[in-house]
Amino acid sequence: MDTRTKILSNDDARKLAGATLVSGYFDPITKQHAERLQGLKQAGSPLLVLIATPANAILPPEARANLIAGLACVDAVTIIGGAYPEGLMPHTQLETGDSTRLEQLIRHVQSRQAAAQ
Repeated sequence: MDTRTKILSNDDARKLAGATLVSGYFDPITKQHAERLQGLKQAGSPLLVLIATPANAILPPEARANLIAGLACVDAVTIIGGAYPEGLMPHTQLETGDSTRLEQLIRHVQSRQAAAQ
């Protein structure tokens, strides 16, 4: 299956009836993201993931959308940028946790680099 077909425009995403909406930066995507999305998937309800854009993104939104679309539990993905479009208010927001994980990753990489010098 070509998972790119799961990536929808905001207008098409609004038409996904009864969807569970989850937003996040997914920058970078982690194992915890996959597990959390699987846990948020509700039987009989499509899972729509909204790709938000942080101030200093590592990966472009299209790359993050493609990675998230590759998860079996995800039914659709849309890129929302920096604000929630009308009609696409998430039930669950992962952005704060994503920011924390990115800060931890950066500190880890910096400490590893400092130790290697």
